[in-house]
Amino acid sequence: MPYENLKYKNLYKLIVECCASEYIAVYDNFMGITDTMVKFAIVALDGCYGSSLHGLVDVLVVANAHIRKESGNNEPFFSWEFFTSDNSSIQTSNGLTMNHPQAELSADNFDVIFIPGVLYQGTKAFNAKLKSLNPLYQWLANQYQQGAIICANCTSTFFLAESNLLNHKTATTVWWLEHLFKANYKQIDLKFDQLIIEQDRVITAGAATSHFQLGLLLLKKFVPELIAQQTAKTMLIDTRKVHVSPEQLLNVAREHTNRLVQDAQEWINNHLHESFTVNELASTLATSERTLNRQFKEVLAVTPNKYIQSLRINSAKYLLESSELTLDDILDKVGYKDRSAFSKLFTASVGLPPMSYRRQFSQT
Repeated sequence: MPYENLKYKNLYKLIVECCASEYIAVYDNFMGITDTMVKFAIVALDGCYGSSLHGLVDVLVVANAHIRKESGNNEPFFSWEFFTSDNSSIQTSNGLTMNHPQAELSADNFDVIFIPGVLYQGTKAFNAKLKSLNPLYQWLANQYQQGAIICANCTSTFFLAESNLLNHKTATTVWWLEHLFKANYKQIDLKFDQLIIEQDRVITAGAATSHFQLGLLLLKKFVPELIAQQTAKTMLIDTRKVHVSPEQLLNVAREHTNRLVQDAQEWINNHLHESFTVNELASTLATSERTLNRQFKEVLAVTPNKYIQSLRINSAKYLLESSELTLDDILDKVGYKDRSAFSKLFTASVGLPPMSYRRQFSQT
C-alpha cells in the first residue's frame, strides 16, 4: 500500500459522516493506488507548442495536489522528465526557450511517453522534420515494446506514424493535414474528426489544446475517477468533448504563418454560408487562382477547393450532431443549395447519408 489507510483522513471523515456506500466504494478505490511512481517522458522538440509541452504536465501537477490532499502523503504520484532528440536546448513555437531538457533519449523504462505537437511551417519544412527524427522513432518503438503508453497530439501524430506504431490502427490528427496524413500512411485508418483515439497503448489526439483531454484520459489509467474529476473541475477542462467543432477546426488550421492563406481562411470562415468559387475568392484577395492553389498546397497540403469542401462537410456534421436544425437549414448555413448533390458528397466523405449520421451520432 502506498499510503496507510488512516492517512486518507479527509475521505475517511466524509465516509464516517455520511455512511454512504458510494463514498465507501470511492475510499476502497483509493486503496487500489499502487506504490510505484508513474513516470512520464515528455519529448520536447524544437518548434513545439509551449501550451502542449507544459499543459499536460500542469494536469499532472494538479492531480498530484489532489492525491496529496486526499491521502496525506507528500510524495508525488506522477513524475516527469523532459527529453529532446534534436538539440540540447529547444525553443517553443511562441519563443520560450527550454535550456535543460535531457539531450539524450533515456534508456530507462517509462510508463507514458508524450510528444507535443510542433508548429507546421509548410510541407517542405515538415517533411524535413519527419526525416530528421529517426533516433526518436526507434526510441519510441523500444519504449512501446517495454510496455509504455505512447501518445502524441496535433502534428506530432505524424511522428507516431513514422515510427510504425500506428500501422493497421485507427488514429486521429489535425483535420487540415488529413490529405497529407492519408497520402503518407495508407495503412492507418484516420478519423480526423475525433478528438482522441486510443488503441493498443497508442493514443493520438487532435488539435494542440487536446492535451487537456489527453491528460484526463491518462489520469484515469492510474488513479481513481475521483482524482480525474477533481482535476478537471480545478482546471475547467471540458470532459464532454469527443468530436472537434468547426470553430476548433478553423482555429487549428490557422496555426501557420502564411499571411495569404490566413486571409483566405478568415474570408472563408466569414462567408461559409455563401456559394462562391475559388476564382472569386482569389479575386477578393487580389491574387490569382493559381497562386492561391499553390500557397494552399504548400501550407496545408490541400487545394482551396478541398479545404472549403472539408470545412463545409465538417460543419454540417457538427450541426447534425449538436442541433435539431432541419437538413435544409443546415445546408443554408454551410453554403450548399443542392440537397441531392450535398447528400452524395456527404455520403462519399463520411460513409453515411446525412440523416443516418444524425441518428447514429446526435448529442441532442
